[in-house]
Amino acid sequence: MRIKFMLEQFKHKALDLWDRLIQKSNEDEIADMGRERIVVFIVAFILAVCLWFMVNLNRMYNLNIDVPIQGGAVPEDQALARELPETASVSVTGEGWKLLSFYNNPPLINVDVTASQVNLYEQVQGQVKAVSDVNVSKVQPLMLTLDLEPRISKKVPIRPVLDVSFEGQYGFIGKPDLQPDSVTISGARSLIDSITTWPTDSLTMNGVAGDISQLVQLRTSKLISLSQQEIEFTGTVSQFTEGETSVPVNTRNLPAGRSISYSPSSITVIFDVPISEYANIEGKKLFRSYLDYQQIETDSTGYVKPNIEQVSGNSHVKIRSFKPQQVAYFLVLDE
Repeated sequence: MRIKFMLEQFKHKALDLWDRLIQKSNEDEIADMGRERIVVFIVAFILAVCLWFMVNLNRMYNLNIDVPIQGGAVPEDQALARELPETASVSVTGEGWKLLSFYNNPPLINVDVTASQVNLYEQVQGQVKAVSDVNVSKVQPLMLTLDLEPRISKKVPIRPVLDVSFEGQYGFIGKPDLQPDSVTISGARSLIDSITTWPTDSLTMNGVAGDISQLVQLRTSKLISLSQQEIEFTGTVSQFTEGETSVPVNTRNLPAGRSISYSPSSITVIFDVPISEYANIEGKKLFRSYLDYQQIETDSTGYVKPNIEQVSGNSHVKIRSFKPQQVAYFLVLDE
């Protein structure tokens, strides 16, 4: 009985496995048929596209394309005063296959810059025919006028273009240093004559709380050559603290026999100084406040703004503000 039971179990398992194999075989067959149809469709589509290209690209077409322009060598004693256009708009005709190659690899048009005027159509036609069997029907611009002038050179100071923001009470001690601080520029006379400084690229730094030492690129120009392309920018940075001091207001250029009183008679100057130098300036005279008598003569309001000048000799001390901004004057007496 046990053997019969085991045979029955084996039979049922075998039948179940067979059914599964049949079912999987049917699913695989359907999947294979679907894949075959997709493959056949893709092959047919590719063949159709190829045939379409073969038929249509043998026809004649018109094509408009921007062709890059490159200037030739300029004599050493001459320079361009105006940039050449980067491209020329070219209209060409030809078979589709040849235009496709022309579109993917447009020729570089070399312009002879030794002449004052260049027939760009002739230049383009010669260059195009050398690299592609197409016909040039139109070139814009047709004529190219070149502005050649004598080349001159001069040395100008470098002007840093800075956008530096500091953290908290930090700031530069003294003026940042540039090495070198000048550059020799060379180009057409009309361009060079009007240049007094040469800028760097913009340098942006945020949250600065330490010394700066960085290479900075000089701004470039297609028409002006530079003796170098970068400089070293360095700046000493320190944390500042705030201080204030009272300064009496005096009068300069006062005529004989005159005296002037001010209200208030002194002003408060608020300044910043590096923390490390604060102890060295305590008790020292840092500023002078004065009014020129001519200011009073030309005033009609009764209030004038005093002038502040630094007398400490410490260039690291920076005036932040002073108060009051104006003082009243009175008791102008003849003695």
